[in-house]
Parts: sequence; structure tokens; C-alpha cells
Amino acid sequence: MSKTSTTLVLIALAVGLISLSIGSTAIFAQTSTTSISIVPGASSPSNPKFYDPSPANVAVGTTVTWTNNDSTLHTVYSGSPDDSANGGKLFQSTYMAKGKTFEHKFDTAGTFDYYCTLHPFMIGKIVVS
Repeated sequence: MSKTSTTLVLIALAVGLISLSIGSTAIFAQTSTTSISIVPGASSPSNPKFYDPSPANVAVGTTVTWTNNDSTLHTVYSGSPDDSANGGKLFQSTYMAKGKTFEHKFDTAGTFDYYCTLHPFMIGKIVVS
């Protein structure tokens, strides 16, 4: 084997080893997502469930997508309707018609309450660990 051929083989091996050592996590990294449904009939206070699932248990770094499956407009605001002055500080959607979605990525661990500003009895929870 010539000196040039040997050099090329060694370079190819080195590149391959470097790719394996640094690329495996990047290649196989996955974005975690969770879907939450604003259920049909959620605008009625007597509905047994407003969000499905609730609570939603997710890992740090997960993007949560809320989908309005009800026929009425809804919002998704962080916080509690009892503390409206701080509502929406972490996240807040616009008005969501049927079929519309809203996303938020949870980058820190904790328990996060949320609610609908139009129907403040609709309360949900995200648990991030």
C-alpha cells in the first residue's frame, strides 16, 4: 500500500471514530412531544373532564401541544384563575377555535397549572420531571 493510500485509510478511520463518538447522541436525539386534548363539551362546567390527559406527566424538554376539540373558543394560560394578575406569564395562547393548536416547551422541572380564561373552571396541570 502506498503512503497516500495508508494516509487516506487512517483519515477515514479517524473520521469514522469521531463520528461515532460525537454523533451518536445527535443522530439519535429525539424531540419529546405530548398532546393534550381540550375535550368536546369542555365549556360546560358539568363536563367530567376538560383536558385529556390532566395531569400530564412529561420530561424536561418536552413540547406540549394543546388541541381544541370542542366547538367553543378556548385559551390556554399558565397559572391559576384565582391569581389572574400572574396568569399567562409562562405561556398563553390566543383564542383557539375548534381544531386549532397551541404549543409550549417545558424546559424546567416543576408543576405547572393552566386554565382557560374564557371558562376559568377549566383547570389543568402539567408535571415536568
